[in-house]
Amino acid sequence: MANLDGQIFFALLAAMLLAWLVSLVVAHRYTAKLLQCMQSGLAPDENAAASASADFASAPAVPCAVDLGPGIRFARFRLWLAIVLLSLAFAGVIAAIVQAAYIQAEFGWRRWSTLVLVYAWPVVPSIGLLERWSRLKISVWSVFYLSLVAAVVMANSTAEQPFLGVVYWLLSEQAPLLIYVFVFTGPTLRSSGPYLIPLLFLLCLSSLAGLQVLAGGLEQGLQGWAADLPLLLGAEGVFALFVLAPWLLAYPIVRGSARWLAGAYRRQAFSEPWYLIGGLWLIVLLFQAMRLSHSVGASSYWILAAFGLMPIAVTALRRSLAPTGPVPGLLVLRVFRADRDIEHLFDQVIERWRYGGHTLLIAGKDLALRNLEPDELFAFMAGRLRERFIDDEASLRAALQALASNADADGRFRVNEFFCFDHTWKKVLMALLGRADRVLMDLRGFSAQRLGCCHELSVLAGAKHLRCWVIVFDRTTDRQTAERLVAASRIRPVWLDSRQADAGRLALQALLEANYG
Repeated sequence: MANLDGQIFFALLAAMLLAWLVSLVVAHRYTAKLLQCMQSGLAPDENAAASASADFASAPAVPCAVDLGPGIRFARFRLWLAIVLLSLAFAGVIAAIVQAAYIQAEFGWRRWSTLVLVYAWPVVPSIGLLERWSRLKISVWSVFYLSLVAAVVMANSTAEQPFLGVVYWLLSEQAPLLIYVFVFTGPTLRSSGPYLIPLLFLLCLSSLAGLQVLAGGLEQGLQGWAADLPLLLGAEGVFALFVLAPWLLAYPIVRGSARWLAGAYRRQAFSEPWYLIGGLWLIVLLFQAMRLSHSVGASSYWILAAFGLMPIAVTALRRSLAPTGPVPGLLVLRVFRADRDIEHLFDQVIERWRYGGHTLLIAGKDLALRNLEPDELFAFMAGRLRERFIDDEASLRAALQALASNADADGRFRVNEFFCFDHTWKKVLMALLGRADRVLMDLRGFSAQRLGCCHELSVLAGAKHLRCWVIVFDRTTDRQTAERLVAASRIRPVWLDSRQADAGRLALQALLEANYG
């Protein structure tokens, strides 16, 4: 069993390392490819964009004149509570199995409760991933939680134990999970790494199986054509052959798994937070199985059956987490830039907004990785990213029909991103404007030379149905030009200086409390 455990552990760590490296490559290549596609296509046709305006803007946004703030806060609380309860359920199963495996005395509720607190530690990074905390924040709260648990363990222990020793034991219990959380926190790696890990894990396992075959052949003596391989390829070549050749056999399984993930995500069978949280707990269960195998043997891997709690919980919680009432739409527009300001605004405003309404935006390099979804990731890796771009009215209608207007299993609405060529983005703008009743526009870096933003301001100024329009600006914004372009607007835009400490909170508040008319 020790050899099997070691191989699984090695395959897991190798898959994480490879996923980290591949994610860095994907991040660079994806943004470059996206920008290349955006700038390609036909020359912009102003008349076509104008003629399509009435057609595609004819779908009015859902009226929603109530204060959405209380409902969104309650929805967020429900999701937090669901994550805590799910974490306690997983921890309860692990604690019961560990107590039965290691402790000879009869079952004790006090001991079990203490172990539940110990093994419920992933609740901290789970909430951190949901809220998109930084690595530092997740680390600080994790250490705080482990310190509290260490104090509880010491208070319930019959023998004196040093506090730092208990903390070290708790950290060692979650070593692979710490690596997973640390490596894949952040938009660059988070968007692709977690979806690549299971696929690369399968490839790593196939390589280890190939090396096992090679080791068995060397022990028994290579026969026939295999005996000539060292002469043809050399020792390094033979090793590489038995590492990489199994990938050809594993490829159909890996490809099918990738297609299944992409299809399940499109069908909204799972959401990103539930996927990430499920990944955390699967790693925890796998690590516990490897540890328990030294005491109970191969039967320890039955603990992986506890992962069945995840799909059961997601299905059972879907209805209770689902929002009720009309669903407002938020259109997000911005000056395309290469800085992190828009990501920060996204985290402050959009991540909260998603509990109550859906979000619409035109894809750009600035938020490419922030909003990269599994189906888009695998389409890019298969060389089919260009197929997702809107090229004409037919593809625009298809994209609008595929719009995810229902809430995910976690009760939050998705960010609907539309990929546009240079000659189609104006048509898409009109279509999205007709399906939104609120607009958040980031004009940091705006000037009169930003013709695309000037067009957007002019179009928004003529929109009659908008309920709220928030404009974020800073010292780099040509506010005089912007105010001139929006002077004819039926509603007065809310101007917010991003240099204010609470600019994000004020922007969200304005969007949530928007009144009709």
